[in-house]
Amino acid sequence: MRERNEDAFLALPKHHFFAVADGLGGLPEGSLASSLAVECLKKWFEAPGRNGRLDLQALFNLVNTRVHDEGRLVSLDVGIGTTLTALRLARGQVEVAHVGDSGLYLFRSGQPAQKVTTDHTMAEEMRARLRPGDNMYIPDYYTHTLTRCIGQAGEIAVDLVTAPVRAGDRLLLYTDGVTKVFHEEELNYEAWANDTPEKLASRIVKVGNERGGPDNITVIAIYL
Repeated sequence: MRERNEDAFLALPKHHFFAVADGLGGLPEGSLASSLAVECLKKWFEAPGRNGRLDLQALFNLVNTRVHDEGRLVSLDVGIGTTLTALRLARGQVEVAHVGDSGLYLFRSGQPAQKVTTDHTMAEEMRARLRPGDNMYIPDYYTHTLTRCIGQAGEIAVDLVTAPVRAGDRLLLYTDGVTKVFHEEELNYEAWANDTPEKLASRIVKVGNERGGPDNITVIAIYL
């Protein structure tokens, strides 16, 4: 349904590094913000002589500064912004850096889907404040109202998560166009109904569009 695709992705199998980004539609130039974010990551990995330790917090702040500075040129008042979720596979674990409401699922045979990331939205913040047994009305649009994004002024708070992985696990990096049309249980089913990552990615995009495609859909599927 969207006239423009404001998602972007990065796949660097040589570095075991992958990322997805979703430009904020409520701000100008969402596609510029997301493409800048992944391009900045790509340039970091491709810099000559790059062999130092990967600091995901510092790298995300580098990206944030780049997007923020460009945003001031585009619109001094509001700037530009994007979500960004990235992962690196190393030493039997997945290292994740995350800002926004894109995210990562881990699928393990015989187990429920594990959502590795937490959405930075008004809805999630409200749910986090609830005590057991509490109820609260949360407007639907709060589910996609971000509280944090790449492109903000100053240092950005980045969620850093590490999770163990093993042979046979399946990973799905996604933008929120996926979670607008798929339930978690459906994603878990599709992860095991499709025997290659290419089939899984194609299936999610196809079904998402058949269900109306209310938002751009970008996925990276990784089978270990």
